Amino acid sequence: MIFEELPGKPPGLANIVRRQTIVRNKMTCFKRFFTAIIAVYMLIYTQTEVHAQVTSVDATLAKAFATDELLPFLIDAALKNSGEVKKFDKSIQLAQANLKINKNSIYSALGLQASYAYGTNYAAVADATASTNFNRLTTTQTGFYNLGVGISLPITTVINRKHLVRSAQMQMEVFGHERETATMVVKQEVIRMYQELKLSQKLLGISTNNKQSAQLNYDLAEKEFLQGQLTVEQLSRVLEMNNKAKVEYEQTVNLFQTNLLQLETFTGTTLASLLKRVR
Repeated sequence: MIFEELPGKPPGLANIVRRQTIVRNKMTCFKRFFTAIIAVYMLIYTQTEVHAQVTSVDATLAKAFATDELLPFLIDAALKNSGEVKKFDKSIQLAQANLKINKNSIYSALGLQASYAYGTNYAAVADATASTNFNRLTTTQTGFYNLGVGISLPITTVINRKHLVRSAQMQMEVFGHERETATMVVKQEVIRMYQELKLSQKLLGISTNNKQSAQLNYDLAEKEFLQGQLTVEQLSRVLEMNNKAKVEYEQTVNLFQTNLLQLETFTGTTLASLLKRVR
């Protein structure tokens, strides 16, 4: 052993070397011992920090579920992310544009005309020196200007104008009602997903406790089996219940993760970002 003392021997080179070797071995042992202590401490500290963070998130999530503070944020995010709602918003804008076009269509019958020409102008001029009553034709090189306002308004345009305007208004109202329906569908879907997420979170907590209890029962049963207090059949039944609890736990975890991912995909946001608002 490295901690054993050497028996008394006459001093010599070999004895000194042996003592130095023992000292080095002791120092190495102490270094390894303190290194192990530091490693264990760092591991415990890391696990404690992670556990504290997880506990904080779980506490915030439990608070949010208890007060339903998340629900309005989820609905608002889902409405902004919904393709159906966006489509009807654009349809309403299109109907508003058509309404303006139909109101202004009557002005298309009003036109402004202007022209300019330069050339020979033929004109009849009275000649006082002529012996007859006929006028004399004269020709001059002049420019001609033409400016006028014209209206070409079919009767059907006047009759149908109010119907076109009303049609555009009704179309806009229809799109508005369809948007309200789409909004209601989105809200109902968010509520359904939110409730499923809440349920799966509660089931996950119950499944976690069952898994821990089953593992504890199996550990105790295994010790009793080694001590001869339980039979193989009894240990097998405890092991079967432990495995069943583990399977149910994994299924519950999968269900919770699926519900969470579906809700985040539907709303276009993450639950972690919404939890920051609740805090």
